[in-house]
Amino acid sequence: MLQKIKKSLGNDRAEANYFSTVVFIFIAVLLLAFIIDLFSIISTKQELDHTADQMVKQIQLSGGVNRETEELFLFLCSQIKGADNISYSIDASYKTPAPSGMTRAIQLGSPFYITIEGDAKLGGFWNFDLVHITVVSRGAGVSEHYWK
Repeated sequence: MLQKIKKSLGNDRAEANYFSTVVFIFIAVLLLAFIIDLFSIISTKQELDHTADQMVKQIQLSGGVNRETEELFLFLCSQIKGADNISYSIDASYKTPAPSGMTRAIQLGSPFYITIEGDAKLGGFWNFDLVHITVVSRGAGVSEHYWK
C-alpha cells in the first residue's frame, strides 16, 4: 500500500488520482473557510465604524461624556458579534470643573477624537483562533455645547 502511494505521487503522467483530488478539495475548503472568516472581520470593522460615528454624534450634542454616552456605548457594543473586549478612549481638552451630570465636559468648538478598539479572531470553520487581530475605528468631532 505504501509503495502504491509513493508510486502514484511520483508519477509524471498528467492524470488526476483520488488522493490528489481529495487533497485539492481539502485545501480549497480550508481556503474558503478563511475567506468567509475574513469577511466576518470586515463586517466587524464596519460595525465598529458605525459605533464610532454614533458616539461622535452623542458627544457632539451632549458636549462631553455622561451617563447616556456610556449607556449608548454599551448598547452598541452588545450588537457587535465579531469582537471581544471592546473599549473606547477620547482625546480632548476637558473643561474643569466638570458641570453637574457630566463626567468629562468639552467646551463649544473644541475638537475631540474617539478611538474604539476590539479583539477579533481569524480561525476558519472550527474557530481555531489562529490569528488575533485588533480592530480599530476612529472618529472626530467638535463639541456643539456651550458650558458656562
